[in-house]
Amino acid sequence: MYPNNENEKNTTPENSVNEPLRYGPEYGNNSYESPVGNEPIYKEQNTGEQTYSKPAYSEPTANEPFYSKQVYHEISGNGHTYIESADAPWKMYSPGISVNQPYPRARNHDVMRNGMPRERKRWLGSFIRAACLVIVCSVFSAAAAYTIMDYRFERGDFAVTNQVVLGGSPSEIRHDGNLTSTVGKLTSEISAQDIYDMARKQVVGIVTEAPGLFGAAESPGGVSPVSGSGFIISTEGYILTNYHVIELAHANNLAISVVLNDGSSYEAEVVGFEQSNDVAVIKINASGLTPALIGNSDNIRVGQTIYAVGNPFGDLVYTMTDGIVSALDRVVSVEGKSIGTFQFSAAVNRGNSGGPIYNTEGEVLGIVTAKVVRGNVEGIGFAIPINDAIEIATELIEHGYISGRPLMGITGQTVTPGNAEYYDWVVGVYIRSVSPDSAADNAGIAIGDIITKLDNEEINTMDALKEALRNHRAGGAATITIWREGEYIDLTITFDEDMYAGQPQGRPHTEPDSPDPFENRP
Repeated sequence: MYPNNENEKNTTPENSVNEPLRYGPEYGNNSYESPVGNEPIYKEQNTGEQTYSKPAYSEPTANEPFYSKQVYHEISGNGHTYIESADAPWKMYSPGISVNQPYPRARNHDVMRNGMPRERKRWLGSFIRAACLVIVCSVFSAAAAYTIMDYRFERGDFAVTNQVVLGGSPSEIRHDGNLTSTVGKLTSEISAQDIYDMARKQVVGIVTEAPGLFGAAESPGGVSPVSGSGFIISTEGYILTNYHVIELAHANNLAISVVLNDGSSYEAEVVGFEQSNDVAVIKINASGLTPALIGNSDNIRVGQTIYAVGNPFGDLVYTMTDGIVSALDRVVSVEGKSIGTFQFSAAVNRGNSGGPIYNTEGEVLGIVTAKVVRGNVEGIGFAIPINDAIEIATELIEHGYISGRPLMGITGQTVTPGNAEYYDWVVGVYIRSVSPDSAADNAGIAIGDIITKLDNEEINTMDALKEALRNHRAGGAATITIWREGEYIDLTITFDEDMYAGQPQGRPHTEPDSPDPFENRP
């Protein structure tokens, strides 16, 4: 009856050709009885060569469909006998000629269109159902996890303490909404007029009473209200500027005021600064502030358009000039300090110091810090890259000092070529004191030694030693060369961390343990 059984033969009644397929009490020699209840009644039927049980069904009612007459004929192949419908291409086993009703057919096999049997892969359906179930469960789990995490973020479960993100959001800048302290990036260039409108909300004037510098206007009397520039970097009131803008006021305990675009003035406190990089952070207690959008100075290219906005001469407030980036990696010396900058061509003057340099997307790329003053030369200005300045500002705001700065633990004095010749010494830094248990003490440095090298850098002045230390971090090691009693000695020093780096009050002053070695020189 089934193709897996080679001994069984086809049991299709021979008179099935041209017979209608319907449910009825009589079909050839077959007879049916009405079922009782829900259980089908099976009656033995004789098909000639084989006897089997076939479900009996009641006579269809008027609402039940009768099926049109279909013609079947018997075919043989591969040692098996099949029944083929003349109206349909599919071949079926005998018995089992039934429509929409259960019948005994081969459930473990199916028939291909060419009449050959093939194994039904039941496991495939189960696998597909299981895979779908896994996918649905994963989707629901991810949705639930996202909802929970979003709620926990809004609730503040993952808030990081003492962390300030500086800069404004581009969407907030565009729509003049309530700004938050986030860093973003505009996706396209905006007009110079729009950049100026933004800058008026971000740039501030810094007023002190101190002798004028490049970042200040100076009266003939020498001491007068001095104006420099700065810009807001957070809604909490933090403002970034140059150290030299506030240097003298801070050193002399003079008041520092910040003037906003609407004319309102606020007293500012000094958060911290790094003199060697000419960067300072001050803070005002004000609300509704608009922070500048912080860019990425690592992406600056020579030739790109930039804009400078500041307060030249102290009274020409919110002046905007344009230009291009003229050169990268310029090292300028300001009052003995070497500062890494990029060069630009926009016109800047006294009062511009501390002001921002914008790109065409409205992002701040640098801080104006210096210009060439030589005859009638114009268009040669220098700006501190914003990445360097923001790193310093973030350290000062979050930690109260600049972490990672190296400390040797010495007091030194420059040995000039004239002094070296007079005392028959060498040029370098003379050690006047060594702090106990400091990095220098642990390295074996003693009073009277002269430092001549730090790693491969020549040390001939105290400023040169400070500049060389900028290439090192706390916890790092270096080879330091000293001159002692006519001999050069190489020592290994592991730097401590300067916990006072950037603090407004600075390191407590201590007198050297030894007198000035040159005070008695004629």
